[in-house]
Amino acid sequence: GGTDRWHALCRHVRSLKNGRLSSALTEIIFTYTYPRLDVNVSKGMNHLLKSPWCVHPKTGRVCVPVAVADCEDFDPSAVPTLRSIADDLDGASGKDISSTRLSAYEAVFDSFLNGMEKSIRAERALEKKASLDF
Repeated sequence: GGTDRWHALCRHVRSLKNGRLSSALTEIIFTYTYPRLDVNVSKGMNHLLKSPWCVHPKTGRVCVPVAVADCEDFDPSAVPTLRSIADDLDGASGKDISSTRLSAYEAVFDSFLNGMEKSIRAERALEKKASLDF
């Protein structure tokens, strides 16, 4: 398979002990695995990365936060759409985010915010302690 061929290529290049060829392996890795941006992504406001809870104008999919630990399993086509959220709200007794398909993503976002708050409080406590030491 492809993995076997890649490992064979790496072994062969390393056996040649050629620095230029070794750097070519790194270039191959970046060429095929590093995220690429097109011109429109860089200059168009509607193409820029979105904040959580924004809605994609064409697909209606909601931009949701994803836990780093779960990013490998993340399926962008499975995120809630504005229509599915509206359907959830129409059928729910509660009318908040926790009664929709966004609830799992809300928990991820809350966890992120709690971590940020904890970090900021710790920094402020250290700064306060340092100012009292003088």
